[in-house]
Amino acid sequence: MLLLTVLAIPAQAQRRVIHYLPKYEQEPYHFGFLLAYNQMSYTIKTVANYQNLPQPANSWPNGNYSISNTQNIYVYNVETTQTPGFTVGIIGSKLLGRYFDLRFIPSLSFSERRLRYNLAIEDINGNMEYKEFTKSIGTTFVEFPLNIKYRSKRYNNIGAYVFGGFNPKLDLASQKDNKETDAYGNEFINNLVTKRFDIAGELGAGFDIYNQWFKMGIEVKMSFGLLDIVKSEAFIYTAPIDQLRNKLFQVSFLFE
Repeated sequence: MLLLTVLAIPAQAQRRVIHYLPKYEQEPYHFGFLLAYNQMSYTIKTVANYQNLPQPANSWPNGNYSISNTQNIYVYNVETTQTPGFTVGIIGSKLLGRYFDLRFIPSLSFSERRLRYNLAIEDINGNMEYKEFTKSIGTTFVEFPLNIKYRSKRYNNIGAYVFGGFNPKLDLASQKDNKETDAYGNEFINNLVTKRFDIAGELGAGFDIYNQWFKMGIEVKMSFGLLDIVKSEAFIYTAPIDQLRNKLFQVSFLFE
């Protein structure tokens, strides 16, 4: 008798689980909003043997050295660093099948990318001086991600999912030339200018958590730019770069 009672307790507990929003997956459309933390960076493909390619003495406008004594500048290393940003978006979801959804999430993403340059500065006597500087590139993306979401079978009030798709985007800050004038009256562009349009491939995974009033999702995704976005207006910044592509990591909270 005691054994039967013990065995019955889990069954009764399972029957008492409240399934919130039980018909949620059967509804054809869902809407909501997204808040996210992002980290943007670049994928850099460098020019072959770029460390041995001399740049003119006046090609680095940020340098605190005497141009008259400088013969060449060599970029011997360039790398990207990440800074935190955030994303806000509006969610539109269309039911495609029992476990499939089509999602469209127009968003605004704000962040900053940084490129760290290590320079070797050669004077007229062949002496070398080494310097490092970081170039910051402000970024404001208007994004239009469209992806397919595949949901697992729901377990009580939790479900897992994976998704993938494409994300056309426009960088509203990419055309800031930041034109300046040096001590000799020569105008130069003191910025890494990139192309405005890009399209990215995206992959991610997450969990849906159902409660009494709405569904909350927690997901992570990686986004990889498919187009080369580098422009060569400011040659000290772009001289070692053959191709430059956007890259993003994002943690999102979705409310529908």
